[in-house]
Amino acid sequence: MAPPIQDANGKQFAPPPPGMGAMYFYNPTSAGPAINVVVNGREIGRLGTQTWLRAEFAAGGHTVRCIGGDSSNALSIFLSPGDIRFFDIEMNPGQVACSIREAGPGEGRGGVLAGSRAFQGQ
Repeated sequence: MAPPIQDANGKQFAPPPPGMGAMYFYNPTSAGPAINVVVNGREIGRLGTQTWLRAEFAAGGHTVRCIGGDSSNALSIFLSPGDIRFFDIEMNPGQVACSIREAGPGEGRGGVLAGSRAFQGQ
């Protein structure tokens, strides 16, 4: 897990720097394997159960990918300057592939607030 101060700071949902957008990735499940999160071919981090990550990117098109077990799924998105977007990423026990879907702001904030920030090696 990330240090408590990083968890608390991320839960403030601060706006991204000018010209950038922020993406939150969260795994709300209470059981299941760890899932790698990759954006544009770069690994952002690894989500365990009830964890989340935040990363900031330049405005434009991006490919968000979850990788769990021997499978992956991807979602293409367009990020506008100032956007704060949320992605629910899960792989429940017994599933053969991870799932990734965009969540609305209310649901996404709730998923982040209910979890702990995962360690991000950047």
